[in-house]
Amino acid sequence: MIELIHDLPDNVLGFTARGEVTSEDYKSVLIPALEKKLSQKRRVRLLYVLDDDFEHYSAGAAWEDAKVGMKHLSSFDRVAVVTDLDWLETAVRALGFMVPCEVRVFDDDDLEDARKWISEPLPEGKLSFELKREEGVLVIRPLGEIVASDFHRIAEEVDPYLEQTGVLRGVMVIADHFPGWDDFGAFTSHMRFIKDHHAQVRRVALVTNDKAHSSIPRIAKHFVKAEVRPFSAAEEAQALEWLRDD
Repeated sequence: MIELIHDLPDNVLGFTARGEVTSEDYKSVLIPALEKKLSQKRRVRLLYVLDDDFEHYSAGAAWEDAKVGMKHLSSFDRVAVVTDLDWLETAVRALGFMVPCEVRVFDDDDLEDARKWISEPLPEGKLSFELKREEGVLVIRPLGEIVASDFHRIAEEVDPYLEQTGVLRGVMVIADHFPGWDDFGAFTSHMRFIKDHHAQVRRVALVTNDKAHSSIPRIAKHFVKAEVRPFSAAEEAQALEWLRDD
């Protein structure tokens, strides 16, 4: 069976699994709670506790779990799994790279640590951005290593705009050099953000003096629909004009 954990922050969903978990547990408890929360918030956090008397998942429950994961893959800010089952710890750690958010496994004795981690604010990161609404241009300045929450912050600003307009005229990335990612979760969040948004962006301007970026437009055309063009740091105004040009 699956039971809701009630004493959690508003942006956190918690479930405890006991005994045998069936597909009916997913259909009657987990899925309705998750979809209700997502109707109120764009992203949520998930605390999943496997109690000491947890036995196993039925085949139907495993299928429902897979469907939930695929449907809501980009809906989570963080996922905490609390268990002493070695095989489950191994599975979560092995498959965590597929989820574009932070995923951590905690032992049963560390439940309070899991509750604290799942509830704490996300790190701010060092990615500065501004959405110029009248011009339809998103300006991004990476000032340090990119973290997963950077793309959550951008999406919270950009997604409502795209729902209204359907398209961004352009994205301008201003950077002396690309600082890289803080961890693999940040990398997967970056890739997920590109996958979800690239079809709604007309042009991308790369403003930098880093000569290594000169090859990016040739590479990018194989992955994104947007036209990509490099500009020198002294050509920032021309880059913005190019993005605004219909």
